[in-house]
Amino acid sequence: MLAHNTAFSGALMVLARLISRVMDLLTMLILARLLSPSDFGLVTIAMTVILILEAALEMPLSQALVRLPEIKESYYHTAFTLGLLRGVLLCSAVYIIAVPFASFYKHRELVPLIEFLSLAPAARGLLNPRLAQFAKDLNFKYEFMFELIGKLAAFIAGIVTVFLTHSYWSIAVCTVAAPLVIAAQSYALFPFRPRLTLVDWRIFVDFLGWISLSQIVLAINWQSDQLLLGKLMRPAQLGLFSLANNVTNIPLSSLFSPLLRPLLSAFSMLREDRTRLQNSFQSAASAVIAIGLPLLVGQSIVAAPMVRLLLGQKWLGAIPAVSLLSLSLIPLLFGMLLTPLSMALGETRAMVWRNVLQMCVKLPLVIVGALKYGFMGVIAARIISETITAVYCMVIIRRLSGLSVARQLVSCWRSVAAVAFMAVILETFTSYFDWGIAPPWVAAQLGASVTLGAAAYTSCLFLLWRIEGRPQGLETLALRMLARLRQRLVRTAGIVTPSA
Repeated sequence: MLAHNTAFSGALMVLARLISRVMDLLTMLILARLLSPSDFGLVTIAMTVILILEAALEMPLSQALVRLPEIKESYYHTAFTLGLLRGVLLCSAVYIIAVPFASFYKHRELVPLIEFLSLAPAARGLLNPRLAQFAKDLNFKYEFMFELIGKLAAFIAGIVTVFLTHSYWSIAVCTVAAPLVIAAQSYALFPFRPRLTLVDWRIFVDFLGWISLSQIVLAINWQSDQLLLGKLMRPAQLGLFSLANNVTNIPLSSLFSPLLRPLLSAFSMLREDRTRLQNSFQSAASAVIAIGLPLLVGQSIVAAPMVRLLLGQKWLGAIPAVSLLSLSLIPLLFGMLLTPLSMALGETRAMVWRNVLQMCVKLPLVIVGALKYGFMGVIAARIISETITAVYCMVIIRRLSGLSVARQLVSCWRSVAAVAFMAVILETFTSYFDWGIAPPWVAAQLGASVTLGAAAYTSCLFLLWRIEGRPQGLETLALRMLARLRQRLVRTAGIVTPSA
């Protein structure tokens, strides 16, 4: 029952995030057609400081509430007060550093841009704390609705602004509109009159301390390269790198970021049962590899037609970055679930040491790579640091769950073999069939490549699964879901036919 609820909740959150990311992608594609790489580069510089400050003041209050055996009314008021204080501190810090930051990058227009963008993280921290109870019960349907409505509002606001101003302000408006609308909805649907109090602040301290430190280090890891490139390169070049980074991250974050909260709830329920926790973790981890690995490898192979079709000719310089950045994300898949596991077991300091290790490896490599080879050197630094971090994550997972590194790797061998087969098929196909650069032919090539790659991977994966004796895994779950869908269709047809 728990596995079914977790799977359903995860699927709901993935669907919400997938739809919202499709809207993000659509918005980004429209803006990319109407704006220049320089516009994207300028917003990227502004967002780096916002994201680092947001991480420095990170307070995952909802996750802290989810872990509690019981959520009392006073906990909600304390959580709201902490979120409000965080927002005030964040906006104040942004206003203090906006002018010197803009002077350092020699772009005066960064000052109002940074100040406006600070509204986004402030709004994210003011989400109705009562939603934590729904997350605790693995009920994410309201977050599903809030996410979609917020993204729709951001899409409309961004498109209207770009047609009115034809400037980078459309990207900023898009960024701020979604969290503001989502926060407003949470209070409109679930009325909550907060009382300013810090009476229960102690229940958040231990949990938030390590989480906040982890988020600071993580933000420095992810934003350091763009901070450095923003100083070394023109905004147009940074815009190419930034958009390539966004394009490669959208599919992965759409599928897996929403899963972390349902998995946190599931792992929290199983933390006293080591065997069930191991089985649940291994099933989730192998599913992440089975879905994410073909996605990233396929995205790398079809980078050229994808960029040509989606972004247009002025973004062709982003093709190598899209291809290599996709590959740089592969190691992340193998250690991704350390986050919900460590949070569920109360071992959040493991996240800090993971991020510290990554920073110590990545920062020197990024500095050398950026200075000598530009963004290609940054990508190489990412690949090396992510690989080392993934190995460390698997070692920590072994300590927390008892799953050996060998068991973690063996559970995903079918996916790795199927992806290798898919890559050979796709590389052969793309090398023999060059259909030209006209949009209809590029669309046909991209569609054919995606279809062929999906068919090759799926058929090979299921063949290996049958050869291995049909063990429990993602393949089993997929077949069960298809069987249930077929039964529902048959029942629906049986009901409809007689009345017809």
